[in-house]
Amino acid sequence: MNEERILAGLDTGHINTKVIIMKGSEILGHCMAPTGFDVVAAAQAALHDASNHAGISRDELDGIVATGIFRDITKAPPLNATQAVPEYMADARGALFLNKNSRTVIDMGGNIQKVISYDQNGNLLDVSQNEKCADGLGIFYTTMAKAVGLSEQELSQLALQSTQNLSIAIQCALSAESDAIDLMCQGEDIADVAGAVSRFVVERVADMCTYMSLPKEVVAAGGLAKSQAIVKHLPSLIEQEVSVLNLPEYVGAIGAVMSYEGEK
Repeated sequence: MNEERILAGLDTGHINTKVIIMKGSEILGHCMAPTGFDVVAAAQAALHDASNHAGISRDELDGIVATGIFRDITKAPPLNATQAVPEYMADARGALFLNKNSRTVIDMGGNIQKVISYDQNGNLLDVSQNEKCADGLGIFYTTMAKAVGLSEQELSQLALQSTQNLSIAIQCALSAESDAIDLMCQGEDIADVAGAVSRFVVERVADMCTYMSLPKEVVAAGGLAKSQAIVKHLPSLIEQEVSVLNLPEYVGAIGAVMSYEGEK
């Protein structure tokens, strides 16, 4: 990759659209916007704000490299993404850029959870993804936080204060919300309910990890990686140490830039 190029990495997710602006290996700026029902509008908003954060204009970009579930949409006008990169590749390249010793990344996003192993060059070795019943774990976590009037980080801090191991037995993330609310209606302490919510999420993530070997080092990405309660429980369940990457929500966007192959 040309060290003088200024590139935007665009990660179009189910919940949020993330943009990172980089010049070579230097991160200049970043921003995200809710994807909603208009992927293009979300991408344009995130590109605008990330460019402002980087102190550049949109015209100064040498290219846009897209990844994420809606990446193909971005190749058409008005975005005209230069290249599109599969999500697994972007996650691997982004994780390796942020931690050169990493060999496995667990991406805990809003809707889809992934675990990816790769070699020292970022080439994919193995991939696993959550089962359908575990879709929407990040959405579930955010919804539960809003239900008790907290942010996701406040819910995480509350979960760390839990003294009783309450259980959410339902496997489906959509149905688990009702189970958690039932616990609150029964008068259970809110910290213990928060603990149950966090354990429910991390157990679904750990289940996904059982389908493949996890080469060391293992790192965590995605919005849920910012939850201290989730990250606290994950190592014991997968029997591996886990470190959280810097800018965990932007790993895919960073990896998109790292996958840039020059002009086509």
